[in-house]
Amino acid sequence: MPEFTITRHLNAPVDKVWEVLDNFGDIASWSPGVKRSALTSQGPVSEGTTRHCDFSPLGAVEERIETHLPNERMTINLYDTSKLPISDAVADFNIAPHGDGTELTLNYRYNLNRLGRLAKGQTDKQMRKGINGLADDLDKESQRITAT
Repeated sequence: MPEFTITRHLNAPVDKVWEVLDNFGDIASWSPGVKRSALTSQGPVSEGTTRHCDFSPLGAVEERIETHLPNERMTINLYDTSKLPISDAVADFNIAPHGDGTELTLNYRYNLNRLGRLAKGQTDKQMRKGINGLADDLDKESQRITAT
């Protein structure tokens, strides 16, 4: 199972970063790689909450929150993928106050499907690029809501 970790300083306080992460169904509004997103479960966002994300025409994913510790940690299980080079993945967001901002540690691990194994080097490169972009987008959106 390939795995990597991104550590980055975000220029917004922890509560604002958490506000973005906790708005789980609306990732498409701030992450350009996600074309559409919506919750697929009811109730407040917590462990067990699910969402669907479209990366059209590049595929789709079903996701579920496995760990939900406000202002601290959110672990997301990508448990069903379509038209992607991975069969499943886990994104583990850990946030902590750091100076006037937030320290993000994002661990990402995934399993390659047949398509991903055929293009392993390229798939690994694209996964890292995509997750780094997601961290950049999280920083931008957290800063935007801090300024409002």
